[in-house]
Amino acid sequence: MRREHTDVRAGLDREAAALTLRDRVMEVSGVQSVRVRVGRSKVAVRAVSHFRPLDEVRADVETVLATGVDELGLARPPASTVRVARPPRKEGKAT
Repeated sequence: MRREHTDVRAGLDREAAALTLRDRVMEVSGVQSVRVRVGRSKVAVRAVSHFRPLDEVRADVETVLATGVDELGLARPPASTVRVARPPRKEGKAT
């Protein structure tokens, strides 16, 4: 994390960062579910959108993700990849 004061050091667990970013992305309209993986140099987001156009959802997710990563206060902001897809179709029962 960024050092605001020279006497203080802070750390952030990757799982905690992933949960924080997941909660932020879930607030985007049209997002049904999200998986976030945070590594040392990369954040990978997979979202499932169920009613809005995928391009609009992807743009909103990228904006929210960039804001969330900036607010984490990391010394080196990680690169991010965002994938947005539709949920799989449900197969009907043949009777």
